Amino acid sequence: MDATVSRVVDTLVPFGILLRASEGLNPFERWGDVLLRFLPQTFFVYWLFNFIPLIGGLIYMLVLVPASFKLNMPTGTYRNTQDDAQGLLVYLTVILIGFGGIWSFIGHTFMADRIAAGIGWETGSPFQAELAFYSLGAGIAGLIAVWLRGHFITALVIVKSVFWYGAAFVHIRDAAMNQNYAPSNIGAPLIGDLVYPTLLLTLLVRAHRKA
Repeated sequence: MDATVSRVVDTLVPFGILLRASEGLNPFERWGDVLLRFLPQTFFVYWLFNFIPLIGGLIYMLVLVPASFKLNMPTGTYRNTQDDAQGLLVYLTVILIGFGGIWSFIGHTFMADRIAAGIGWETGSPFQAELAFYSLGAGIAGLIAVWLRGHFITALVIVKSVFWYGAAFVHIRDAAMNQNYAPSNIGAPLIGDLVYPTLLLTLLVRAHRKA
């Protein structure tokens, strides 16, 4: 049963396969697999999960990604809370920030008007293009965390967390001042803007806490 569950989780969270073996890789080894296999497969699965109203993306990031981490780690690899936090932090950085950034870039670039309308904002703003390129940069940096760990992840988590909290503030203020209760303004994206940075920063603190 465990082998079957692992195969299912690896299908749903394919980056787990790469991350399981990543510590033995040379820097930037298997970029071809990232671009041609892991990103497209993750994109397809995550797209399917987004058909679950409101909570599909949250289920993927907050349930399946941690499950992939737990199932993929060989027994004894992570022996304490600090190591466990470090390992999960790597998974979430690569998939949530890395893949998530690419996902956001595609949305704000190729479905910009649809996303803006879902948030309740005007369409056609050049600021949305700027957000798309920020997301692309964060996404590429997040994927590089497959190979570069340590304080590279620390810096990336801090930068992305400030953005998420700032975005949450903007959405809440818009709802309070302009009665903007559009689903993408106060719905699942707002929840993610609050939950994701809180989770990552908590893991970051635990991962670097002195014994």
